[in-house]
Amino acid sequence: MKGKLLTVMLVVLALSLILAACAPPTPEVVEKKVEVTKIVEVTKEVVKEVVVTPTPPPAAKPIKIGLPVILTGADTYIFGEMVRDAAIMAVEEINAVGGVLGRPLELVVMDDAGDPAQAVAVAHKLCEDPEIVAVIGHTFSGTTIPTLPVYGECRLAELELGSNPRITVMGYDHNFRITCANDLIVGYAGADYVVEKLGIKSVAVIHNKTMWGEAVATVFMKRCEELGVKVTSFQGVDQNAVDFTPTLTKVHGENPEAVYFAGYSESALVCNQMADLGMKEHYIAAEATSSEYVDAVKERGIGTLAPTAAPPLDFRPETRKFTAAFKERWGRDPEEWSPVYYDIVYALAAAIKHAGTTDREAIIKALHEIEVPSIVHPGGLAWDAYGEPKHPVGFVWELQPNLEMKVVYVWEGTPPYQTMSYEEYKALVESLLGK
Repeated sequence: MKGKLLTVMLVVLALSLILAACAPPTPEVVEKKVEVTKIVEVTKEVVKEVVVTPTPPPAAKPIKIGLPVILTGADTYIFGEMVRDAAIMAVEEINAVGGVLGRPLELVVMDDAGDPAQAVAVAHKLCEDPEIVAVIGHTFSGTTIPTLPVYGECRLAELELGSNPRITVMGYDHNFRITCANDLIVGYAGADYVVEKLGIKSVAVIHNKTMWGEAVATVFMKRCEELGVKVTSFQGVDQNAVDFTPTLTKVHGENPEAVYFAGYSESALVCNQMADLGMKEHYIAAEATSSEYVDAVKERGIGTLAPTAAPPLDFRPETRKFTAAFKERWGRDPEEWSPVYYDIVYALAAAIKHAGTTDREAIIKALHEIEVPSIVHPGGLAWDAYGEPKHPVGFVWELQPNLEMKVVYVWEGTPPYQTMSYEEYKALVESLLGK
């Protein structure tokens, strides 16, 4: 009996040892100090402070405006840098007070080089960008006219500087002229002034074969003929030429009392070469009002008369204020077209606000409906159904002995397109410039 009991006890002991060996080890108890961080509520457990900054809302999507200007070639300064910088300044001011429809404006600047083919390529790129809502440009009539059908197809408003009267009789409703007056008004104003003030009886007319140059020269010539002035010759020269002495020698032989030239940067070359040839005729140079022109001709150009739609920088208190602000922002004086581009950014912003949307079609409609204050147009800025300004104004500038340009004549009145039907006005333009 004892032997059996001993045997059982040994078996139990063996089983106990086996179970102990197979069981998991007893966990080791280790004291740890736990750091707990809470926000706002402070207790003994808080050992550091956490500052939570709210995540800012996403930035508003910008409203994009196309700005095709001239950034390569001879006309870069006047029709590129100086109009671009004026538009940038207006955008900065508008954005500083909240933008438009709660969104900032953004300019998409592109270079059309003043070339019709490149302008068309630029127009297609702007049309293809769905974020572009309108276009301020192009700067020349020759780059505006071929882009009209492109922007018309994609329904982008085109606020253009081209002044050829044909632009607004081509049947489009999306174009808006931003010059103070078209060539019909400027050509008439220039002819009226030189006949009335100078009493000239004969004039030779030259242009640079561009759409703008030929148009304004033609209008000037026709108006002179209406006023009884003899036009001794009417001819075109190559825009890229640098030697105009053969043409000027021929003109000098015609013995006119005045020479009229419609060109861009070539105007200074013509003036200086007239002086080299000893020509004493009055020199009338369309649009030759820039500091570049004055710097190039200096004393030789004293007396130059420049009929233009470009406003003088001291024309009104508003333009004087703009001039001071521009100089403070950019460290240099603006040029004659700078206030026009500054003005038009504000007008476009007003149209977008009026439309209440950035829809392209709605902006075109709004531009036809608004009438807004202007630093350039004394009567305010508004357009008729064909895109002509309702309150045009033209100027004649003269280069003074102190080498400063001074406005000697301001034209304000009722333009022919406001007294005629569309068909009558179109017929007038075609009678002057051809179809």
